[in-house]
Amino acid sequence: MPIELNDLETARFGIVAARVTDAQASPAEIEAAARDRGVQMLTARVDVGDLPRVHALEEAGYRLMDTLVYYARGLDGVADRAPSPAGEILRPATAADAPAVGQVARAAFAGYLGHYHADPRLGAAAADAAYVEWAETSVQTVGPRRPALVALQADRVVGFLTLRRNSDTEIEIVLNAVHPEAQRQGLYGRLVEHGMAAGRAAGCTRVIVSTQINNVAVQKVWARQGFCMSHGLYTFHKWIDAQA
Repeated sequence: MPIELNDLETARFGIVAARVTDAQASPAEIEAAARDRGVQMLTARVDVGDLPRVHALEEAGYRLMDTLVYYARGLDGVADRAPSPAGEILRPATAADAPAVGQVARAAFAGYLGHYHADPRLGAAAADAAYVEWAETSVQTVGPRRPALVALQADRVVGFLTLRRNSDTEIEIVLNAVHPEAQRQGLYGRLVEHGMAAGRAAGCTRVIVSTQINNVAVQKVWARQGFCMSHGLYTFHKWIDAQA
């Protein structure tokens, strides 16, 4: 089966959503599988260098929604972090932090131009809520392979960073944000530093992170911290209308 149902997106948007999992399957094979399972929206990610695949999807009616750029760096030389000069507290997140993390996500991701917001057939309010749910769920399910960090100022959560252990040697920074009221203080960079230190302490030797290509501010932070761009992915959506 070249697709996999996406239960979270299905619940978030009230449609049957699926992701393409077989990069070798033809658009016709993918659509046949989608129709067989009643899928309404397909999401496909394609390496930006795979132009034949890009053109095939475009010809089959897929529309570009965003471009993800991935950065990576080694964790050799990453040190334990000293207390912040700004005085905030950075600590591991617990499930009890989920509501506060959701509030940060609600403020930080409002109108964020990811592939949900870029699709005119998905409502903006539902797209905003998707990031809130993602953030809350990530913190509710923290564990050794999916840790998270929160930043507090005056006992209030103002930032968070979630991580995922992809392998014994690689950790990924998955979702992160700083409340608009706490931005431009260097807090995001310190969250990334603490995330890298957590990965190194867990035995990882490499960290990766991604964002939309137009999110230049965080890419500047990553570059200052020694990350280098590794690759990029296009995100496509295709809506499958019911047959008459």
